Amino acid sequence: MRQHFLDPKKKDVGIDTLRGLALFLMVAGHVIGDSMDTGMRVADDSTLRYLYETLVYVRMPLFTAISGFVYALRPLTMDRPLSPFFQGKFRRIAIPMLVVSTLFFISQALIPNTNNPPQWADMYRIYFFGYAHFWFLQSILCIFALIAVLEKAGLLLSLKQFGVVGALSLIAAYNYDQFPELFSMDRAVHLLPFFLLGLGVNRFRDLFVTPSLKAMIGAVLVAMVVLDQGYLLGRFNFSDPQLQVLGTAMGLTAIYTLITQRRYFAPLAWLGGNSFEIYLFHVFGTAGGRILLNKLNIHSTGLTFLVSMTCGLVLPVLLKKAVGRMSLLNLALFGTEVPKARPLKVVTT
Repeated sequence: MRQHFLDPKKKDVGIDTLRGLALFLMVAGHVIGDSMDTGMRVADDSTLRYLYETLVYVRMPLFTAISGFVYALRPLTMDRPLSPFFQGKFRRIAIPMLVVSTLFFISQALIPNTNNPPQWADMYRIYFFGYAHFWFLQSILCIFALIAVLEKAGLLLSLKQFGVVGALSLIAAYNYDQFPELFSMDRAVHLLPFFLLGLGVNRFRDLFVTPSLKAMIGAVLVAMVVLDQGYLLGRFNFSDPQLQVLGTAMGLTAIYTLITQRRYFAPLAWLGGNSFEIYLFHVFGTAGGRILLNKLNIHSTGLTFLVSMTCGLVLPVLLKKAVGRMSLLNLALFGTEVPKARPLKVVTT
């Protein structure tokens, strides 16, 4: 299949497939939970925990890199006004983030048997600091704000300038915990190299997408995977700084390989086409499925995972369809506008 890199009018089904893969991995990660106190509360020595840790360096970085790749299709240029750019990001990202995070906080506080129910006094914090999975939306808004400044300054146009910015982003990412948690800026710094990776693979594709470079990065990826698996299986010991370098290197090389070798796979492409609504609302389905099974006294790990995944992936799509052409709800929940119906043409003879 021929890949389309720069024509925004042509749908890149390979990118939709990768977006669906990132979405599937993210939902699976939330179903499993990042510790024994969240999600399915699986044991640290379980197979699901092993799979979670194996893919931790790919899930959200892949989402971020795809955002950078898609941004490069219609980038902000030096002569393009900032106002429409930020208005679009506010409508598409910030409004749903504010509305849906509020709904999720209320549901967590009111529904019995939820993991780590919040305190009402802490509600204001969800709008200023990372909360649940909505931290990513805060981070991506921070990244877009920085990218806008860099684009306006013309600092991402040449390969040399891009390389300097990329190197500085890696240094900052290595020290991300020195940045403020306000509006998830620290996590934005941590994800910035991956956004730049997606942007660079698209913008400088003639230099970044060559057989020799793909082969070299593939070899590095294999080495990183071996080291990471050795650590997970207890064969190697690494310090936290070493793990951070290993994780960043594995994430960058894995995502580069996925983007440059992307293929079309219909089920994942379908997920990718519904990615934003699933991202926003999947937690209602995953938690709801798990709570329902607990109420029915069903504790099968496999069945809980399957039901939670299905609810998390399908229910948001059904919600989107149920909202239909209700403009206000589409704007509030999904950041989208309903296309106006075209008037019927009356043909007279």
